[in-house]
Amino acid sequence: MKISKKYFVVTILMVLGMLLAACAPAAEEAAPAAEEEVMEEEEPMEEEEAEAEPADDSKTFALVTKSLNNNFWELMQDRCEEIVAEHGDELVYLAPTKAYNLEEQTRLIDDLIASDVDGIVLVPVDSEGMVPAVERVNEAGIPLALANTDAYGGERVTFSAVENYEAMERIANYMVDKLGGEGKVIVLEGTAGSQTAIDRFSAIEDVMAANPDIEVVSQSAEFSRAKGLEVMENLIQAHPEFDAVMGVNDEMALGALEAMEAAGVAEGVYISGFDGNSDAVQAIKDGRILVTMFQNGPAQAGDALNALYDFLAGEDVPERIKTDAKLIDASNVADFEDLIVK
Repeated sequence: MKISKKYFVVTILMVLGMLLAACAPAAEEAAPAAEEEVMEEEEPMEEEEAEAEPADDSKTFALVTKSLNNNFWELMQDRCEEIVAEHGDELVYLAPTKAYNLEEQTRLIDDLIASDVDGIVLVPVDSEGMVPAVERVNEAGIPLALANTDAYGGERVTFSAVENYEAMERIANYMVDKLGGEGKVIVLEGTAGSQTAIDRFSAIEDVMAANPDIEVVSQSAEFSRAKGLEVMENLIQAHPEFDAVMGVNDEMALGALEAMEAAGVAEGVYISGFDGNSDAVQAIKDGRILVTMFQNGPAQAGDALNALYDFLAGEDVPERIKTDAKLIDASNVADFEDLIVK
């Protein structure tokens, strides 16, 4: 039988069509497998990229002071903020909302322990009462440095502060000289239990004991300006005749000044403070306060924080860092005008 060329071509085309149809499903089934192979290759690349990301090794430090309403603590905070910024780290600043409150400061320390901060600079409100909290910080393995006020127990990397007894002794002798060794002095004491309050008042007592012609009347005003005003108002009524007022910090001295000016009894009375706060320096410049002691809060807190950095770096740290105290009166107040907050 003779097959025509046309029939032969058609037959070949039909066979080719059947072969292509049979191969198409196999190609389609192979495509997803190829995609899976691509995906399997991409996943390890994502893991490698994640491993290449740098780890965050920044640190968080805390500064805990005695209150929120005192320029002295604000200066401490500013200095610590500068230091952590230089290291690319973070500072948490905390203080009791009720000034010098032991229970609240204790809670703040416990919160910091729970947060597992890298280090704490603490200004204890009560040198004995804060010991259990200090010991809990020690147990948690968090390095702690004390600034301004010492604690009577627990372990610390360092204690950074002025010598409070010596500094207040200078103020007391200055006042005795102004009084000519005689007169009546009202002393506003600090918060009971605070090492700074104890040391400063002890210095006043010792100096005045050596000058028997000076009579001393004392009462605590809890380091507070508002309390200083309140206490002074009462003392003016109970002791209307007095020659000098000594506050063991500036805030109490400023509160007493306000009460005296309101009562019209400030003229001719010598007033001393302690700290070198903005308002106290301004009052000395204006002739309303006689003298204060600049104890350089920024240096105290800054040295304590730098000691924590050194400790964490494995360097030796001195157990005691002494801050220089500088007496400020009318003769040199111009040198301290940068402390005045405009």
